[in-house]
Amino acid sequence: MLQILRRFSWAWFGLLISDEDYGRHAARSFQSDLAESGGSCLAYLEVLPWVNDVAELRRIVSIMKKSTSRVVIVFAHQSNMLNLMEEVSYLVHNSLHSY
Repeated sequence: MLQILRRFSWAWFGLLISDEDYGRHAARSFQSDLAESGGSCLAYLEVLPWVNDVAELRRIVSIMKKSTSRVVIVFAHQSNMLNLMEEVSYLVHNSLHSY
């Protein structure tokens, strides 16, 4: 992952992880490698909920939208991402129709 970040000169990014051992272990390992390599920083680290918690997903989407980072790295299972992407799609659809 660090090679990809370097290759594209991505130094500012967000990190999303699943709320279980896989996500937490990946985040710790990635942050450790990141600290050793230097030159890159996390804009945010958010834990994706296992259940479709709309309020929590909207909070995470809000953080992503406010961030100046345009790169998001994800260590999560497909079900976590599907819930997030459904919420993103819902919010984008509703914002397009609110004008």
